[in-house]
Amino acid sequence: MVTMPVPKGFVVTSPLGPRWGTTHWGVDYGVAGGSGGKPIYAIKDGTVIAAGPASGFGQWIRLDHPASVGGNESVYGHIIPEVTVGQRVREGQRIGRINPDSRTNGGVAPHLHIEVYRYSWVAPARRVLGQTILDPQEVLRGAKWPGESRPTNQTKLKPEAGTLFGVDVSEHQDGMSLKHANLEGIDFAIIRTTDGTYKDRCYRSHLDDAEGAGMLTAAYHYLRNPSEGTTIQQQVQASLEVMGDAKRPMWIDVETNAGLHVDHIRQCKAEFERRGVRVIGVYSYVPYWEGRISPSEPDSHEFGAFWVAAYGANPRGKPREIYPGYQHRQWDYPLGNQKPALWQFGSNALVAGHAVDINAFRGSRAQLEALFTGQQKEEEEDVSNLYSQITTFISGYLGPQIDALQDVWTQLRGPKGKGWPQLGQNDKGQNLTLVDAVAALRADVARLEKKLEGKR
Repeated sequence: MVTMPVPKGFVVTSPLGPRWGTTHWGVDYGVAGGSGGKPIYAIKDGTVIAAGPASGFGQWIRLDHPASVGGNESVYGHIIPEVTVGQRVREGQRIGRINPDSRTNGGVAPHLHIEVYRYSWVAPARRVLGQTILDPQEVLRGAKWPGESRPTNQTKLKPEAGTLFGVDVSEHQDGMSLKHANLEGIDFAIIRTTDGTYKDRCYRSHLDDAEGAGMLTAAYHYLRNPSEGTTIQQQVQASLEVMGDAKRPMWIDVETNAGLHVDHIRQCKAEFERRGVRVIGVYSYVPYWEGRISPSEPDSHEFGAFWVAAYGANPRGKPREIYPGYQHRQWDYPLGNQKPALWQFGSNALVAGHAVDINAFRGSRAQLEALFTGQQKEEEEDVSNLYSQITTFISGYLGPQIDALQDVWTQLRGPKGKGWPQLGQNDKGQNLTLVDAVAALRADVARLEKKLEGKR
């Protein structure tokens, strides 16, 4: 058994893997409202082998875990230690708190960075995933929250009525059938027009495929910093040329390794709107919005809605099987002072024979269309959606009760209400129901009693 290193409510803000042109060798955890000063906990029993200043971390704690609990070494960075070298700690014991000073972690919002090594800490050049270093999310799979005894994997929520799934695609998914995706339960597609001024050659084919299947659609543009060689006006012009007469509402993809200033996003939004294209909002991931945009973590309301990318363990599988849940805490994690409208919860979803980015929307089709277009649907469509939700509720929650009532009715009335042949027939040649048979039996008993009384 292992324990989460942070209190309940924290979410993964940056997983292990490629980030900003290098490798992020651990997992970052943060919480809405700020993580500075929040406690951290030992994931397993162990001995403190380091506690204090460390390059790149401000301060860190290293715990050596004995073979009796599976071995490994865990490293906790961007923290203030509350333990000393040589001290033995128990699983779930508080060992420190998150440093509220962002200067200790490159200006990113305060968070816990945790690493787990198979045997002991090694320098980056010697790290091999799965051999010398492990993915903390895999180590923590099934972990309980501090102070709890119930494993977290038992609380995973299933998709509920009102969850729509969608994919975002580009020429990297050339040949993928969005019609087949729709048959597999994919409701919407967001299609790339451009990366800087690079024009995606599959925008129109993906669009025709998706809309031919009845899917809701939008577009996205990967915004590049002008320092990378193209002006924002040139980028918007390229996007418009790709769309041609098939303009669709636009998401601005904010994640370039060159970083961005908030004015770049403002200029991009204004230029699209000046050219007659609605901007729905911005797409980004947590550590980028909190640390790679200048000034840090700007308010996002002025750009529209927020579409967040946060993968967690990023498992491979069908969308409904890997979706963390309608009420997962990621939905409540604000970026730029607003909660996400869309959540890209993975990049390994199996859809129409492809492994793709997968997104969720909490709401109805009419509500998603209103988000994309900025126009509310007619009242009758809302009524239709309400009817759909009611029927979903009836089938999902009342279905078993209805089935039970049907079984009782069948027992009383016989198959299709036509009685049971083994109970006999009435004077019209019809099979008796259970009620009819009981009534006939009572009549026979009454006649028999009367006959016996006559013989006394």
